[in-house]
Amino acid sequence: MKRNQFLLWSSAALLMSGCTIVEPGEVGVKVSMGRMQRNLLTQGIQSYLPGLDTIVHYSVKQQTLQGKAIPLTADQQPITMEYKVLYNVPEGQVLTLYEKYAGDPFTQLVEPQIQEAFRQVVSQYKADKATKQVNIIKNQVLSMTRENVKGLVNVVDIPITHVDLPEVLQTAIAQKQVMEQQALQKQYELDKAKKEAEITVANAEAQARSITLQTQALEKSPALIEYEKVKKWDGKLPDTFISGGAANTLFQLK
Repeated sequence: MKRNQFLLWSSAALLMSGCTIVEPGEVGVKVSMGRMQRNLLTQGIQSYLPGLDTIVHYSVKQQTLQGKAIPLTADQQPITMEYKVLYNVPEGQVLTLYEKYAGDPFTQLVEPQIQEAFRQVVSQYKADKATKQVNIIKNQVLSMTRENVKGLVNVVDIPITHVDLPEVLQTAIAQKQVMEQQALQKQYELDKAKKEAEITVANAEAQARSITLQTQALEKSPALIEYEKVKKWDGKLPDTFISGGAANTLFQLK
């Protein structure tokens, strides 16, 4: 009789039980009558009692999701930053995540921290600088997000894929860049003219010093005067000369 009752009860329990499949790259958390079991369910078929047990699936594979943040810059301009998030849930943190965060870990934990990190980081940059410092901003957002999720989720990377500013602001930045280039060109021209003037002055001073030295040398050395005459002679004999004597007669040589 007892044996028949046991078989009847076992058959009923089997008919009432359910099963679920934990896929590769997943683990399961089993909750029985409101109490979480400390042993994770691994891949394969897992049974449970409907109405009494619940099995929650967690992916521990690396995943990639897209997102968008629209923080304000230091000069109070909205800037749109589209990004990707590469992350995975460490198996050892699954039970903690279930206890502390209801639902998807990314939605409940990671995404809010990313949005807050973008808000804080971008607020340190003016709009024109933010568009040029994308990689630095990415690294700062990644570091802050990792710190705030405290290892509950492994955030691998947050590459920024696109940056956009309001059209009016883009025009203003473009005009500013043109003005900066023009200013740099003018400064270059001024520096060049100044340098050329300095070279001209230096050459003039050098020439003046040379003339002064030559004058001083001529005054001190009559022989140098004769040397300078020889340097200037064109190699032709004079057409006339004056003879010595009392009459100082002028003779034509040709």
